[in-house]
Amino acid sequence: MSSSLQEQQQQALEEFKKQRQALIDARDEIRTISVTARSRDGVVEVTVGHDGTPSGLRFPSNKFKEMTGQALAASVLEAMTASRTQMTTRAMAVIQAAGGTAPTSLDGGVLDRVDLGKLLDGGSLEEVLAPRRPGGDDRG
Repeated sequence: MSSSLQEQQQQALEEFKKQRQALIDARDEIRTISVTARSRDGVVEVTVGHDGTPSGLRFPSNKFKEMTGQALAASVLEAMTASRTQMTTRAMAVIQAAGGTAPTSLDGGVLDRVDLGKLLDGGSLEEVLAPRRPGGDDRG
């Protein structure tokens, strides 16, 4: 193999390692994020974690006592949707800052087979590209 080709391979490998570490760091940062949003009427605050799961629900005032059940439910859903939207925005900003991009569509090619968890956790190429079980995640 020529020296120039070896240098290009080494440079590509180093760039891959840097990008991989940046994405690992981004994933770790995203896992620490939680977002709180309030409904427009100010009746409800919902906090969600990095995965969009609610971790807190708060009623900043006693206004909820005067609301119908349907109106209160609408406020809760509005606050939850707002907090999840903000969480997604923050997570995407972290990923973009790390230099990562998410594909807008998967065409059944290699990207459809890549297990990003295994890639970021140091799986071998064979593990990363191994067919995934139907139904999603096979990490336990």
